[in-house]
Amino acid sequence: MTIKLTDTMSVTSQIDTTFRCKLGPADIKSHLRLGQVLVLLTLGVLLPRTVQGATNSIQWGVNVHYAVIPKEVVNNQLANKLLERNLSCVRLDVWGDDTNSLAQFRGIASAMKAKSIKVEAILFTPFARGQVREHDTNASLQEVESTAYEQTKRQVERTLDLVQDYELQNEVSFYPNIKNEGATGQNDNDFDNPVGRLQAAALRGMSRAVDDVRKQANQPLRIILGTTDRCFGLLSFMQQQGVLFDVVGYHIYPWDKHPPLDQDPWFGPGGPLTQLAKFNKPVLINELNCGEIYSGTPGQAGLNYENQAGKPQTELGLRSLDKHLKEIVNQKAVNVEAVLFYELCDEPKNAEPENRFGLFYDAQLQKPKISLFLATSFTGGKLSAAEQAELSKRGIGLTAKSRP
Repeated sequence: MTIKLTDTMSVTSQIDTTFRCKLGPADIKSHLRLGQVLVLLTLGVLLPRTVQGATNSIQWGVNVHYAVIPKEVVNNQLANKLLERNLSCVRLDVWGDDTNSLAQFRGIASAMKAKSIKVEAILFTPFARGQVREHDTNASLQEVESTAYEQTKRQVERTLDLVQDYELQNEVSFYPNIKNEGATGQNDNDFDNPVGRLQAAALRGMSRAVDDVRKQANQPLRIILGTTDRCFGLLSFMQQQGVLFDVVGYHIYPWDKHPPLDQDPWFGPGGPLTQLAKFNKPVLINELNCGEIYSGTPGQAGLNYENQAGKPQTELGLRSLDKHLKEIVNQKAVNVEAVLFYELCDEPKNAEPENRFGLFYDAQLQKPKISLFLATSFTGGKLSAAEQAELSKRGIGLTAKSRP
């Protein structure tokens, strides 16, 4: 899941931002995600980024909330279901100080590794959104850094046999009051405030822990720092505060009506992809879906997203996803290592729109959506004739001939 915008933002700014990024409830621990990434760097550097070339160089994956997936599905079906669609990486939360959660994580991560599916782990500390010290801005920053370091080090040591990429918390740019009132998030000083400095101390400790473990274990671990919408200033601010990261994570939920991702001026010149390129690091778009899923929810005008093939908003969402996926695979602005869809299956117990982001309608993975077929057309995974026909009649997706 993701986090709602801070209360300090204006209503206009909130509505504009929800058009371009995913928002959701604030209970992070209940939402378990996943994904990870590796690239064919040689292809990315040497070959032109045509649809085929770019698709070849991108690794495709999905976010999975493993708590909602039945254990028998995890043990017997999940990896094979992913691989037949060529979804070869997953993104998961890891709570290394919670014995039960750690056991769950290791169970699913082991099942993924056995099938050569890569795992990205999202690390959390007591200073994360929804946790006990989220608002502890009066604490000693040295103590904050030390506490985050120690907990993160334990988490990494307990999982490094299964994980290569570690993300420093989730959607920090949406934490309450982390952005100065009226700021867009595009500048580093937009985050220079007590909450920003608290989180910088926590992330600094976390990044140092991952760095120390990778040196001690001589493992090629990587550190991911993520941002959302146009909060590129968060990355700059954290760099200035001594936070280490090797890879940029990015979440975006664009609507069909929005300009291309390598042009949209709302994000700055050259759109979000050009803005991300300024950090000279590989990019993981580790949450992606269409913005239309938000249609009809509070703050969003228009018809409700029906979550049903053939209905107007659902069909518009499919066209939107197709449009922006083609922009990503064709763009030349930045090295996109991986794209991870959000998320594997619907979660009917959640409120709208958090109940309807899935590529499957069900946690048993027996009821696929058209969006799964669309994703598969980009990944080069297995599509039946009937599934391809659903895409062809809509004029979306990559055809079998255009896939690498």
